[in-house]
Amino acid sequence: MKSKKIEQLKFFYLSVLILGALIIAPTHIFPPPNFMYARFPHYLEMMGHFLGISWPTTFEIYHYVLYALVIIGSLNALGIIFYPKFKQITLISSLIGLFLISSIVLFFFFKFINVNAPTAIIYGLYSVVLLIADFLTFQTLITRQIKA
Repeated sequence: MKSKKIEQLKFFYLSVLILGALIIAPTHIFPPPNFMYARFPHYLEMMGHFLGISWPTTFEIYHYVLYALVIIGSLNALGIIFYPKFKQITLISSLIGLFLISSIVLFFFFKFINVNAPTAIIYGLYSVVLLIADFLTFQTLITRQIKA
C-alpha cells in the first residue's frame, strides 16, 4: 500500500527534474555568452588545480560525479515509483547519495564560490534541493521499514 508521503515524493522528484532541466537546458540550446552563469564546466576549467588535480582530470571527475548522481537519482525514483519492490536498493542509493550530495554542496559553497559566485549559488542551491529530495527519500523509506 502506497502512502501519501510516497505520492508526495513522486511529485517532488518530478519538480526537481523539471527544475534541473530549466537550469541546464538553456546552456545546451543557446551558444555562449548566453546563460554563462549556468555553464559550470566553463568555470570549472577556470578554477585551475583543485586538490592538486589538473583541469582535464577534474573535468573527468565531474563527469563521473554526474553519472553517479544520475544513477542515484534513477534508483531513488524507481524506488518511489515501484514502492515497495525496490525499497532496499533505494535505501542504499539514497544513503550513498546523502554523502555524495553533501560533499557537492560543500564544494559549491566553500570552494567554487570563489571562482564564480552566481554559478556557485545556482548549483549550490540546486544541490541542496537534491540533498533534501535524497534525505526525504531515505527518511520515508527507513521510517516505513522500521514500522514494517
